[in-house]
Amino acid sequence: MTQSLNLDRIEMIHPPNMLKEKVGSGGLDRAVIKAAQEKMYKNERNFLPIVEKHILRIESVLKNRRMSPKEILNEVCFSISRMKAQGSMFNYPLVTEVSAMLLLFLPRVEKIDADILEILSAYQTTVRTIIGRGLRGEKTAEGRGLLTELQRACDRYYKFRFRKDR
Repeated sequence: MTQSLNLDRIEMIHPPNMLKEKVGSGGLDRAVIKAAQEKMYKNERNFLPIVEKHILRIESVLKNRRMSPKEILNEVCFSISRMKAQGSMFNYPLVTEVSAMLLLFLPRVEKIDADILEILSAYQTTVRTIIGRGLRGEKTAEGRGLLTELQRACDRYYKFRFRKDR
């Protein structure tokens, strides 16, 4: 036996939109949006000190013997995710791309061994090279080469770790 739904008894409740009441309606003026985008793309602030802060944090976490491997990897991923987000903000898309690649790689890692430490070291060197050489904007052949080599290192790690004949 199926019950029919009586639409006459349904009451629509519209909760107050307190945020809209505070801000108002409409949208942002296109000139404001354009000015914000220009400021973001012409950001002259030096990205290297920000990157160095995150890299030093990664190095510090890797040396911490009181943390479990899972905690260490979570902290490392947090710093890498910050660099991924900030890479685009500072017009370093390669930093964003290599960080995204590593963030796809690290969650599958089960333990921190010498190979993982080497890959993380290669990541840090790659990011420093991108910033140091000012590989901004469009992706260059040099930047593509850096990205490719880091990807190959990650691929070799998985090929070795998960071979069926092991």
